[in-house]
Amino acid sequence: MGHLRTNLAFTAVATAAVLVSIAVLFGYLSTAPSANTLRLGFFPNMTHAQALFGIATGYYQQAFGSEFSIQPRAFNAGPMAIQALLANQVDLIFVGPSPTLNGLAAAGPDVLRVIAGAASGGASFVIQPDLNLAKDSDFANRTFATPQKGNTQDLALRHFLWMRGQTSKDEGGSVDIITTIGYAGILTQFQLHRIDGAWVPEPWATRLVLEGHGKVLVDERTLWPPKGQFVTTQLVTTKRYLDAHRDILSKFLNAYVNVTLRLQQAAASDLTIVNGAITNLTGTPLPQETVTRARTNSLYDLTILDEILAARGLPPVTGL
Repeated sequence: MGHLRTNLAFTAVATAAVLVSIAVLFGYLSTAPSANTLRLGFFPNMTHAQALFGIATGYYQQAFGSEFSIQPRAFNAGPMAIQALLANQVDLIFVGPSPTLNGLAAAGPDVLRVIAGAASGGASFVIQPDLNLAKDSDFANRTFATPQKGNTQDLALRHFLWMRGQTSKDEGGSVDIITTIGYAGILTQFQLHRIDGAWVPEPWATRLVLEGHGKVLVDERTLWPPKGQFVTTQLVTTKRYLDAHRDILSKFLNAYVNVTLRLQQAAASDLTIVNGAITNLTGTPLPQETVTRARTNSLYDLTILDEILAARGLPPVTGL
């Protein structure tokens, strides 16, 4: 079903590209990258667990040594992160595929580079427990929320509605899609029954279920047969940074692979570290059950990369 999103993607890209292009115009006015610093962008989500764990434990910093600085910067959602990357305010970001597509549409194919995958899965459409959306017409005149207009979950929701003959109010339809209240605001409005549902990544999908007593209408993995794998998060940089600082990115990716391998077999203590990092950034501690359940919906998977490498006669990714 993934290819069916293409038509809707052009609408989302055209809208977001207007805003992103502003960042391109002023990109060269920002602080230049440093040979001794990596400015790393990410979100306080389980689908960005490698960033959260590696920063909180100091693992990335240790990989570079004391003469080098890892400067983390947290974002609420992908469009803001892509704008910051294009404006030369960060060097490398964890971000979803839809904001990356928006950035390519605005800046052109020679500006951005995807250098690794980060997470597969970990996004769901959660609705109120007493809501019955059995027919396509049941989605009309509803109010739903996503993290930000143009982000990966926003595009997923809009496509899902479009496949059912529904569109958002800003596209001439009857569905109100709220994109400006952030993750905490989505949870609060859901608990107050002011929105009918939300398409969000982990741990927020699990929080809507456990804390908001919602029910999962769509686990997005079911939309991507046969294995239910789809890109939620990837690592993106600029071609300019890649060409100038390949050594920095290579060292970071070596450490990143080790973190990914560890999180694939995460112990309870590892999840506690990730939970602590999310708490520090959001101000809200999560029940450990939420983190544990959210992890099962977010796969940090290097097997596809290994398959591609094997097909080319290259060795698989391993810890270093």
